[in-house]
Amino acid sequence: MGTGERTRQPRWEIADVLARTDLTQLLDELATPATRSIRGRRWHCPMPDHDDQHASVTMHTDHRGHERWRCWSGDNTHRGDAIDLIVATQRVNRADAIAWLANRAGMTPDQPLPPARRKPQRSRQSVVPLDPSVVRYVHACEKILWGHTGAPVRDWLHARGFDDDLLRANHVGADPGRAMMSRQRGLPHGHSLAATFPALDPEGHVQYVQARYLEPIGSDKYDNPASSLGSNPRLAWTRTPDGRTTAGVLLVTEGIPDALTAAGAGYAAVGILGSQAPDDRVADVLVRQSRDSERRVIAVIDADPAGKAWGAHLSDLLAARGHALEILEPPSRLDLNAWSLLTPGWSELLGPQHEADRRSTCVELMDT
Repeated sequence: MGTGERTRQPRWEIADVLARTDLTQLLDELATPATRSIRGRRWHCPMPDHDDQHASVTMHTDHRGHERWRCWSGDNTHRGDAIDLIVATQRVNRADAIAWLANRAGMTPDQPLPPARRKPQRSRQSVVPLDPSVVRYVHACEKILWGHTGAPVRDWLHARGFDDDLLRANHVGADPGRAMMSRQRGLPHGHSLAATFPALDPEGHVQYVQARYLEPIGSDKYDNPASSLGSNPRLAWTRTPDGRTTAGVLLVTEGIPDALTAAGAGYAAVGILGSQAPDDRVADVLVRQSRDSERRVIAVIDADPAGKAWGAHLSDLLAARGHALEILEPPSRLDLNAWSLLTPGWSELLGPQHEADRRSTCVELMDT
C-alpha cells in the first residue's frame, strides 16, 4: 500500500446496518441521558450548535419500521435516523457514520452477519374518530372550572389575560387531577391540577383537547388523549365571545392559548397543534378557509428559532398552493400570549399599514 493511501472501508447495506442498531440505546450513549415523563422518554438535542435547555428529542418507529429521532425545539433539520445521529455527534461524513455503526453492531467483512434484532412493524394509521369519553371529559372539566375546585385554574387563566366570556365561549375547563376525578384510560393522566383547552372545529364542536399542567413535571406542560381515543386534528379553531370577528384577517398561531389570545382581541384565529411540522393537510385547510372567508392569512410565530422555522415551513406550503402568508413576530423571544400582556396594543401591527413589514419578515424567514 502506498504512503498516505487509506484503507478502503467495506460497503455495507444501510438497511442491514440500521436493522442491527437500537436507536434508543444509541441516544442514551450519545445524547444527554433521557428524561422520563408521562409521554415517554426524551433526550437533549445532539446537534452541536443547539443549546437545548429542555429534553426536546423524541424517538419513534415509522410505518416502515424505521427508527427516527426528532428535536421539537430546534429547526426542521434536527432530526433523522441513527446515521444522521452519528454524523452530528461524531462529526463524520455519512460513509464513515455507516462504518461506525457497522463496527458497533459487530459486522465484519466476509463474515456472516450477526442476527438483527426484531423491530415492530406498524401499519399506516388512519384517522381515528373522537371517542365520546373525550367530549365528556371536556364538559366535566368545564363545569369544574366554574366551581370552588376550579378557582386556582380560573386565577391562572385570568392572569394570562383570558376573561370569563372568552373561556365560556371556548369551553375551557379545569382538571383537578386524578386524585379528585376518575377518568377513562387514555385521557390526560391528571398528575396534578391542569387547565383544559378544547380544540374546536370551525362550527365550534369539540374535536380534541389538551390539558396544560399548572405545575409541569419536567418539560412536559401539555398532555393529550391517547391516539386510540381520537386523532390529533392538527388545527384548533377558536370562538370570539360575541361571535363577531374583524373582517379580512385569519390569524394562525402556535397552539391554543395564543389562538385564544387572538380570539379575545376579536380575530378569527386557529392554533396549530404540533406546530413544528405543519403539513399538506393543514395548508389545504388554511387556504380553503382563507378563500371561502376572503381573509388574509397572518401567522403569529414565537420569537425563537423553532418559531422561525415553523413560519418558514408554513410559508413554503402556502406558496406551493399559490397563496401568500404574512408573518408577525413578537419581540424578545415572546409568544403571542406573553406579548399581549406586555403590549396591549399588539394588534395594531395587524393593520394594512404594516403589511409590507409582515411580508418582508416572511421573505427573510424563507431566505434563511
